[in-house]
Amino acid sequence: MENEARVSLIKLADQYFAIEIKYIHEVLPLPQITRLPNVEKQFLGVFNLRGKIVPLIDISPVLKLNPLEMRPEYFVVYCVVNGKYAGILAEKVLEMRDLETEQLHVPGTEVNPDLLPYISAIYEDNQYGTIYVLDMVSIFESAEVNKYRFE
Repeated sequence: MENEARVSLIKLADQYFAIEIKYIHEVLPLPQITRLPNVEKQFLGVFNLRGKIVPLIDISPVLKLNPLEMRPEYFVVYCVVNGKYAGILAEKVLEMRDLETEQLHVPGTEVNPDLLPYISAIYEDNQYGTIYVLDMVSIFESAEVNKYRFE
């Protein structure tokens, strides 16, 4: 990260995460989803975004968290990472904020080892507690997400 990063805070499986804005193209209410047969649990289906078919992914299982159950009040964070695109299911999209480098810490032993490959930094927040900054490149390149082509 540079001296400052603009992020959007999201909630997944009762934990708080930040996604750098440069990866987010749009946030939308949960659209109508078409489920797909014979796919991994993190692939919830596909949806139509202005004529483009977009996969909907629950990254909770990738992060070794409890899978989300789709609810009408959830949101989709449409992300594009190195030419690959997907909608990320989120319980809540909370706010955007700027993070300065001095607020960020390198994740260490205090972080669940299953999360480490997918976290670029962590920071402590008075309102939300520990917030994990997601490494979207690692998530989109992970074996669990990269199993099906979506570019």
